Amino acid sequence: MYLYQLDCYERAVRTQCAHQQIGVINCYVNLGMQAAKTCKTAAEAKKTYFRIINTLEETMCDPLLSQQWRRHCLRMIKRLTPIIFELVGTKQYKQIVTNINTLAAYFLPPKKQQAAPNSGSAKKMKPAPLDQVWSIKK
Repeated sequence: MYLYQLDCYERAVRTQCAHQQIGVINCYVNLGMQAAKTCKTAAEAKKTYFRIINTLEETMCDPLLSQQWRRHCLRMIKRLTPIIFELVGTKQYKQIVTNINTLAAYFLPPKKQQAAPNSGSAKKMKPAPLDQVWSIKK
């Protein structure tokens, strides 16, 4: 039962619709955690955890989805980092976290950087004050 529901939520996370709320991502992660707990072997549980993380990572990098949706996926990945640490060695953990941070920096730049180009171009296009215009004409 969990795997069918997990698959349905996974599709919902990957293909955000206008009527979906961010709670879909939370449900997907919680359902995935429950599915991992019911696995019979540690290898199956590890596979399920990485399925969740990979889905969130791929969704975070999809430019066709909203920024809010993708930022929430990143938040959920960061909440799952303690689990990643438990599943892999220290060297591989650092590599995974570095990879996630690099992808996040590229696909989800900070909000200040997004606003900076617009504000800079607005300053260039700003008309000169009237007193400067009059002094030039004289």
